[in-house]
Amino acid sequence: MKCWNCLKEIPDDAKACQYCETLTDQAPTEEEATFVDDLLASMDDQTREELVAAMEGAGTAEEFVNRIMIGDCPNCGSSDVGDCDNDPAIENILLGRCYACGQLWCTDCEELLEPDATVCGHDAICDKCEEVDSCVSQALDCDRVVQWKTRKQA
Repeated sequence: MKCWNCLKEIPDDAKACQYCETLTDQAPTEEEATFVDDLLASMDDQTREELVAAMEGAGTAEEFVNRIMIGDCPNCGSSDVGDCDNDPAIENILLGRCYACGQLWCTDCEELLEPDATVCGHDAICDKCEEVDSCVSQALDCDRVVQWKTRKQA
C-alpha cells in the first residue's frame, strides 16, 4: 500500500510509515483534504513553492513544522533547529534552539537570547501591557516591541 502522507510504498500491515512516521490509520477526512486543497489553491505561487520546498526538504513531520514555525537559525543559518517546548529547563514553545551552534532565539520577535537566558526581553513588555484585549498577534506588529528592538540595536 501507499502512505497517504508521503505516497511511498509501505508494507500492507504497517501501522506507521517507515519514511515519514505518519500513522496509517490517521488519513485526513475528505473535509480536511478539501480544506487543504482550497488553502493551497488560495496561495500565491511563491508562497506555495516555499511551502512545497519546506515539505520536500523535511525528513519528518516534526522537521517540516520546525521549518515553518521556527525557520533557520538567525545566528548561523542552520536548519537543524527545534523549539524548547520539551526542554524541562525552559518549556517555552516560542523559543527556537539551534542544535548546530546552540543559539536560543525568540521565534515571535526574532531576538537572539543572551547565553543562559530563557525568556525574551519583549515578554516583559507584553506582561506590562494594558492592551491585552486588543493585542496584535505578532510581536513585530506591536509598536512597543518594535521600539524596544530599535533601542536595543542602537
